[in-house]
Amino acid sequence: MLNLKVDSLFERVPALKEAGVKVARAIHEQVLAAGEPVREVMDVLHGTWLGHPLHPVLTDVVVGAFSLGSLFDLASLMGGGSSARRAADVLTAVGTASAIPTAITGLADFSAIPRGAAAHGLTHAAANSTALLFYLLSLAARKNGERGKGIALSTAGMVVVTAGAYLGGHLVFSKRVGVDHTERVTEPQDWVAVMNEGDLLQQEPVRTEAAGNGVLLYRSGDRVLAVGATCPHAGGPLEEGAFYDGCVQCPWHDSVFNLEDGSVVHGPAIYALPAYEARLRGGRVEVRLAKPA
Repeated sequence: MLNLKVDSLFERVPALKEAGVKVARAIHEQVLAAGEPVREVMDVLHGTWLGHPLHPVLTDVVVGAFSLGSLFDLASLMGGGSSARRAADVLTAVGTASAIPTAITGLADFSAIPRGAAAHGLTHAAANSTALLFYLLSLAARKNGERGKGIALSTAGMVVVTAGAYLGGHLVFSKRVGVDHTERVTEPQDWVAVMNEGDLLQQEPVRTEAAGNGVLLYRSGDRVLAVGATCPHAGGPLEEGAFYDGCVQCPWHDSVFNLEDGSVVHGPAIYALPAYEARLRGGRVEVRLAKPA
């Protein structure tokens, strides 16, 4: 299969993976060092407010505009007239303009890409950047009246965009970048005991299971907070994370979740954690799935 051949090709170039990891990590560290305002901007770029990655929403606009632009260019070459030429030029301009915010959201997602997908992500970014350059040159040529040159440049850009789009799909469907890494939780609906009360120490996180699902327990005074134990962004073990201000920060890519209700405080995660109710009863810790607010 093509996806296996692609992965095999990337495995033959370990330096590309290391370069991707270094670039992504450098961006991520700068974001963390810049403080809350920058993290909030990155949350917008990730799509935490949308409940869905923002980047693929914008890529649809770019690829759609470029594809239609190519069709109208073809129509103009086959005698479509000035209306086809105008449509092609406008669509090429729309795609080029849309590519800039799309690239910014892609860069935000790349900053927290899992290590195993870093080479693919770096190549995806390079392909799309190259395509953007082709389209910028195409717009300049069209403006200067060099229509044939402009069409040739945008056609080259379309070829590169298609390759980049394939890698983008490969990142999502094969490497599972940007998808929810947790299972849909529907149980337990009733209270179930998951551990002895004495084994849950103050401010010492514990991972346990309820109805086959990982649950993170955190005790603060007489209260026990309980949420899903796996980070939706890339599957990180939250019990190994940092705990502060009623939140847990994932040890892998630093997503932050509210321990009260599992909601996302900071990305790159965009999906909330399953939330549980928890209580102490008869020397045992009991949990059940929280009812929707």
